[in-house]
Order: sequence, then structure tokens, then C-alpha cells
Amino acid sequence: MALIPQSFIADLLNRVDIVDVVGQHVKLKKAGANYQSLCPFHSEKSPSFSVSPTKQFYHCFGCGAHGSAISFLMEYSGLGYVDAIEDLARSAGLDVPREERTANDIARQQQTMALSEVMSSAADWYRQQLKGNTRAVEYLKGRGLTGEIAKRYALGYAPDGWQGLEAVFGPYSNDEVAKTLLEGGLLIQGEQAEGGQPVKRYDRFRDRIMFPIRNPKGQTIGFGGRILDQGELKYLNSPETPLFSKGNTLYGLFEARQAIRVQEYVLVCEGYMDVVALAQLGFPNAVATLGTACTANHVRMLLRQTDKVVFSFDGDSAGQRAAQRALEACLPLMSDDKEIRFLFLPIEHDPDSYVRAYGAPAFERVIKEAMSISSFFFKVVSEDHELTTPEGRAHTHHAAKPLLLSMPPIALRTQILRELAIRTNTTPAELESFCGLTVVPAPAQQSSYLASQARMQSSQSHQGNQNNFSNSGNRQGAPWQASKGSAKAKRVDTQNIEPPKAPTDLAEQMLRVIIQFPHLGKALNANKRALALKAAEQRSVKAYALMKDLLAQCDLVELIPGEGNKSASVGAGAFAMFQDQLSRSDLAPLYEVLRNRVMGSDLELEGAAADLDGAFKKLELSHLKQEMTEIAQKIAGSTATEQDRARYRELGEKLKFS
Repeated sequence: MALIPQSFIADLLNRVDIVDVVGQHVKLKKAGANYQSLCPFHSEKSPSFSVSPTKQFYHCFGCGAHGSAISFLMEYSGLGYVDAIEDLARSAGLDVPREERTANDIARQQQTMALSEVMSSAADWYRQQLKGNTRAVEYLKGRGLTGEIAKRYALGYAPDGWQGLEAVFGPYSNDEVAKTLLEGGLLIQGEQAEGGQPVKRYDRFRDRIMFPIRNPKGQTIGFGGRILDQGELKYLNSPETPLFSKGNTLYGLFEARQAIRVQEYVLVCEGYMDVVALAQLGFPNAVATLGTACTANHVRMLLRQTDKVVFSFDGDSAGQRAAQRALEACLPLMSDDKEIRFLFLPIEHDPDSYVRAYGAPAFERVIKEAMSISSFFFKVVSEDHELTTPEGRAHTHHAAKPLLLSMPPIALRTQILRELAIRTNTTPAELESFCGLTVVPAPAQQSSYLASQARMQSSQSHQGNQNNFSNSGNRQGAPWQASKGSAKAKRVDTQNIEPPKAPTDLAEQMLRVIIQFPHLGKALNANKRALALKAAEQRSVKAYALMKDLLAQCDLVELIPGEGNKSASVGAGAFAMFQDQLSRSDLAPLYEVLRNRVMGSDLELEGAAADLDGAFKKLELSHLKQEMTEIAQKIAGSTATEQDRARYRELGEKLKFS
């Protein structure tokens, strides 16, 4: 299959209206320049989902879901990237063009399609085998499952034979047949036999209940098989394949998505049977981690579905270790509007047996009473450490340090630090310092001019707009303070005070404009880029890194060629495409914060260009003033040259007319 040209995708996003696309699935209500609704990707009671017709972009301030019309169809309808583009193109009456792909691209695409067809055919065959096997059916009935649940989860049965799938795909001696089945993890191939004997190829899954593992589109990408009787390897999973990766897949998520939204939480279990049995018993919002440790990708997938996650683990040592790995995966992704809990059942129970023994209401109660992530944090870091001794408290700090460092700077981290400080008889400041979390406050920056300069420029002392992003200690013009014991004001001595810095809000202003209109950033010359970087550097280290990366990202933006004598331009979908580009940057979390601040903006291109131009004029003015201050210091110290004095007069004229 050929590639879809990026120019076509850009044109497509310019032609379709994201409000119409989203509005077909979600009830939107006009709210100022944008449209609002309850988020379709997580449960909420007040609308935080915003759709911008000017930016052609959607964004949820609750769960962080965002993107273009293409992204929305992929997330909401479970469509693949190409399918979403083709669906949009049909709605716009366009044919999707293709670019020639390399031989390797074609080979990979053919492999993926072949594997997908093989897995689907195998799943169908396993389902048919279940219907005709009384022993397997009785086993499922004995576990309390109905035919309806078995159908919902597409359960099947792999017969107790060595070459069962030959009935579907043909003889395994055919190398082409065997190759695809081996790549899909359905076959196992033995060692090459001696004497020219044919190599042994046999089914991986034999005499097992089969649990198809499905992706968000509902396509089978792997299998889990459970033995019917007692024995080793109770569960057997598909190996890693081009379709299937355990660390990026959750069993049952495809089936549970709707229930998760209704129940407003997701229950994460350890096994396939737990998920299916819980669905039978009234908990259809359960998923499982496929016999592997919980990963950061698992957590991201879960938090896109809901704000509340409950991990259910066995109470034994293996369950405790699995829970700790889940804790480590969750902490870096925590935010103050998310809730994560850990449920530990008695050693003799799993979720299935617990519900059957005590009933659904009792299980609901233990879910509500599950351990909070902060409580489990304290349990993990202090376990086996005696907090009444200095050594035990030090060991606890040592265990807590990597976990605290992994957390974003949210309110929960602050609360955990304070609580841990109390438990270990220390102060939050000491604990922050030990963990490397202490942020040294920047010294207050006083700024003024020398007396001679101040007299000359008093009319200009308060130029430049200041807002809540500015440092209170970085005021333009000469500072004033109240006299002791008097309401009168007196002039502060201006000698030996640092020259003024550029207003820190200008960096924020430029970042906001450029992230919305990247082609304006692309068009900046070297001098203006240097000014932008200097302003950002004076604001903070993060602002400098963000500005530097943002300008580099702008250079990657492709403009749409103009027709005839018209200049190149960007279309309505440029913002959405640029945000998708930024989401792949190493600074994606910082861009997320910045994007939150501009989503409600109704700034248009003409106003954006004027704002950016005004910001640079203020920066240039600030630099002129700083240069003039430096020369004034030379004059006051009798070290100025005639050239310095001439430059001083020149700067004075420029500032007078600026």
C-alpha cells in the first residue's frame, strides 16, 4: 500500500470542519469562540472538552486528550490512521492519493495484513471448536460463565492435537503457510532433524480455553490460552509479534471501554479469567495486564479512559511485587485530578472467587476502601525499616528518593513529602534537599537607571505592559519605597544597581503566539531569534529550552505553495498538525502546559503578527536602554571614551522617538 502524501492530509484538514466531525458523535454547545461538551474519553460531570473551530483542534482540560479531526476519529471510533483519513476524505468528496512506497514498506504492510487475517481466521476456528467440545463448554459453565459472556469475549477452544490449525491454513510442510503462522506465534518450530528429516512444526496452543486479545479496533492481535485441568503453565500467551506487544496491550479494554465510562473507574486484574468472570458477575469494567508487569504505556491507556484506576492484586509476595511495579509506572503520570488505588485481596482469593464467596456488594465495598496511592507509597518505602532509629529513617528516605524524583511537581507530591517528613522526624525542606527537589529561589532583581539617565528618561520609565507572568522585583523605571515612619515616598539610591532586564512576560507572550502560528516563528530572522532566546533565558531555564525547541519545530513546518503569484501560506488545519508534531517532542509535557493556556484564545493571524512585532520592539527598546545604562556607568566612573559618549547621545535620540 502506498503512502498518503502529507500535503493531502494538510489539505484535507483545511477542507473539513472539526466541529462537524466531532458534532456527529458528541453534543456540542457554543461557549464563546469555541464549543464545549462532556469529554467522550473520560467520565466527568462538568464539561472540560473544548473544540476550537479557528484552530481546528479539540482539547480536554480534564484528561488531556487532544488532536485534529483525524485523531478524534482514531480515538473515538477506534479507526486506524489510514482508515480515519479515508473516512474524512469520503465525507469531503475527495479521493485519497498515494505515494510510492519502498520495497521494505510494502513488505511490512503485507506482513501486517497477512498476520491480521491469520489471527482473525484462527480466532474464528477456535470459537467453532468450543461449540463442539462438551468438556470445554462444561468447564466454562463450571466457572459460572454464560454463552452471552463467552460470545462477548469471543472465547474459543484449541483442541488437543499437534496440527489442529492445518484444517484452516493447510499443511505446515508448506513453508509459506508455516512462515506466517510462526510470525503470528501460532506455531512452534523444532530444531532441524538429522538425516534430512522434515522439521517438526506444531500448534503452540493445545487443549486450552482460548482468550482472543483484541486491539482498540476489535481486531485479534494475540491469544491467551488456559488449561482446563491442573498442571504447569496454567496460562500461555502469544509471544511478541509485529501485531502484539504485552507492554502496550491490556486484555479486555476493547470490551470494557463503555462500561469504564459508565462506572467511572477501571479495575485492573492479573488474569484473563478474572476479567471475564467479573464481567459475568456485574463488573464489566475490568481489564488485565497479560501476565506482565504494568508499564507506563498501560497507565497512559487507562488514564485516557477514566480518572480513577483500581489495581487488584493477590495478597501474596508476587502480588506485592506486581503492585510495586504498578506504583513505579503510575507515579510519573500522576496528576491531582486522577485517583489510583491498590486493592489487596486475602491470599486465598482472587477477584472472581471473592465475589462468589461474599457477593458483589461486598466487592464494591472493598474497592471503595482500597489503599490510596499515597498510602501504598508509604508502605513500600518504609517496609522493613524501623522508623524509631536514624538508620531506619535514612533507609526510608533512600527508598523514597527515586519515587519522589519520578513524580511531576504536583500538589500530591508536596503532600507526600510533608507526610513523609512527619513520619521520619525531619522537615520537608531537608527531605526536598536530600531528594534533589529543592528549587533555589532566584534573587530579587532590582533595576533602575543611574541618576543622570533616570532624569533624562523619566517619561519612559514605565513603558511595556506587565502582567501576572512578570517578576515583582523586575520593574521598569526607577524603584520607589515608603519612608520609615512616614507615608511619604523617597527615591531609592540607584548607584550600583543591575541594569534592567527584558520584561519576563514577553517570553510568555512570544511562546503563546508562535505555538498558535508556527509559520510566524519560521519566518523570524537570526536577530529576532536571538532576542527571543535571550528573553526566554531571562525568564527561566525551562522557558529557554522551550523557546529553542519551539523555533526548531517551526523550521520543520511545511507551507502550502501559493497559486500564481500568491505567497506560501498555512491552512486552517496547521495548528492541529503542528500540535501533533509537538507531541512527539521530548518537551511534549511543557507544550501541553502551553497549549492549555492558548486553547481559549481567539487570536487571529493579523493580531498575532502585530503582537509578535510589538514584543520584539519592546525587547529591542529594552536592549537599547540596557546599553545606555552601561555607558552611563562608564561616564559616571570617568572611563567613557568619546565614541561611548557619541553612542550615548545616539541612543538618547532613538529612545526619545521610540
